[in-house]
Amino acid sequence: MSQYKEARERTKAKIEDAYWDLMMNNERITVKRIIEKAGIHKSTFYFYYEWVDDVLAEIKTRMMNLLISTIESKNRDEGNFQQVMIEMRKMFQENRKYLIPLVLEQRGGAFAVNYREFIKERFAEDIGLDYKTGNDVKNDVANCVLAGLVEIMLYELSSEIIPDEFTHKIGDGIIKKGVALTLNDDLNIKFGM
Repeated sequence: MSQYKEARERTKAKIEDAYWDLMMNNERITVKRIIEKAGIHKSTFYFYYEWVDDVLAEIKTRMMNLLISTIESKNRDEGNFQQVMIEMRKMFQENRKYLIPLVLEQRGGAFAVNYREFIKERFAEDIGLDYKTGNDVKNDVANCVLAGLVEIMLYELSSEIIPDEFTHKIGDGIIKKGVALTLNDDLNIKFGM
C-alpha cells in the first residue's frame, strides 16, 4: 500500500473513531465535534464525506460487505461450514466495536434487520428449509426456527467466553446435523425429557 493511501486510511479511521465515540457516548454529532475529536481540518472532513450521516452509512456498508464476503465464500460453496464459522468468528471479533451496537443492540435500526435477514436467508439455503411456502403456519414456524438460529449464532459469535472450538462445532452442526444432535453429541449438553 502506498504511503498516500495509508495516510488516507488513517485519516478516515480518525474520522470514524471520532464519530463512533460521539455516537457511543450519546453526544451530539456534528462536523465541528468530529473534526475537534479527530484533530483534523474541516476541509479534510469534507474531502471524505459530504455530511456526518455519511460516516455511519460507510461503516454500515463496510460491515454488510464483510458479512457477505465472509458467508459467500468458497468454503460455504464446498459445504465447509466449520471454516465459515471460523471466518465469521474472526470477522466478528475484529469488528465487534461496530457489530455489537449496530446488530446485537440493534442501534443500527434497519441495518440490524437487514443483517439478520441476510444470515437467515443463507441458513435457509444451507439447511434446505423453505420458509416461503405459502402456508402461513409453516412459514411462521420456519421463520421462528431461522430467527432463533440467527440469534444463537450472533450471540455465540459475540461471546468472549464460548471457546472457538464450540463455535466451529455449533456452526457445522446446525447445518449438517441439527441443533439437538449437535448439543447432545458434540457438546454433551443433555436434554431432560
